[in-house]
Amino acid sequence: MFPVAAIAQRELQQTFCQNLVLFANLMHNKISSLWNARFLRVVFFILIFGTVSCGVLEERPPFMADISGIDVPDVEIKRYEEVLFRINPNKLYEEIQPYISTFGFFLGDAIHTQAGQQQLFDYISDPLIREIYMDTKEVWYSLDELEENLTEAFRFYRYHFPQNPLPRLYSYISGLDHHFPIKYYDGVMVIGLDLYLGAGYEKYMQAGIQLFQQFRMQPAFLESDIMRMMAENHLQQTEIVPQNLLDFMIYEGKVLYFLDSTLPLTHDSLKIGFTGTQLQWMQQNLGRVWTFFIQNELLFSNDRGVIRNFVGEAPFTTAFGNNSPPRTAAYIGWQIVRDFMQHNPSVTLSELLHIQDSQKILTRSRFRP
Repeated sequence: MFPVAAIAQRELQQTFCQNLVLFANLMHNKISSLWNARFLRVVFFILIFGTVSCGVLEERPPFMADISGIDVPDVEIKRYEEVLFRINPNKLYEEIQPYISTFGFFLGDAIHTQAGQQQLFDYISDPLIREIYMDTKEVWYSLDELEENLTEAFRFYRYHFPQNPLPRLYSYISGLDHHFPIKYYDGVMVIGLDLYLGAGYEKYMQAGIQLFQQFRMQPAFLESDIMRMMAENHLQQTEIVPQNLLDFMIYEGKVLYFLDSTLPLTHDSLKIGFTGTQLQWMQQNLGRVWTFFIQNELLFSNDRGVIRNFVGEAPFTTAFGNNSPPRTAAYIGWQIVRDFMQHNPSVTLSELLHIQDSQKILTRSRFRP
């Protein structure tokens, strides 16, 4: 039992953090038309990281492994965009030569053909792409902090998966390909830095990207998104295709528990992509949401519309009103998996990802919201 003073301190800290994120949301909704987008992005950056600092717990989280004996190479993200936009487009083939071996993943054999060179010329000469690059360089002028944080995350990953290779990381300018901000294939992870420039970025508005989507396009979410891609890569190799709502809930719960295990000190709001007020709503209404699923017999529904309503990206969950967060079923799946791992401490993260029976995880979790 915590002393009363400790409880009061924790509640005060939680209230402060929630108000901090609420302030960020109010800024985004009320004054974006008054302040220029660049200043707004800076404010969002500060506020989000303020929220993260609130999420650092005093005690060690139960899912935080001891990595004191785990070493990995320092992460280095190779910046394809920095090379491309330093090249003189009129001397493209000549000046790209020193980089072909390093960035062969992007260039391929096409760079040796006239058509491939023309395509690359058109890309680096495009005024819009060049403008996005300059904006990206302003936000991501250095990747040192990101690389340092990922090195720590990879140490946790190596603890749980000692035999698995670590991905090779590259950054580039995607041209606002917001449906695929990070691509991961055959051990190579490619990060579209232009998709993490902050909510309110004018090019996002011009591209028709909705505000609730822009919230996830802040720099603070990049580490979680990278580790999420690694989690999904594991599950694609081990998991059968989810069929019903419970399957999707547990799938999402596994992904988020993977983030718990590799980013143990990262705030929950950054792992699942909620605002502070959305996270608070979910915590306060957990029992209500679970009861709704049970009473309406939704857990074993394979209706794709139903599944999309409770797991898919959206500004809110329609069944629970405009103040609710999206992905309410994903959050509950996360709590089920957390309870399962707490009550089954002998199960490793790797073994969790291989369990294909969602009902088994639910039953053995003893989940009681």
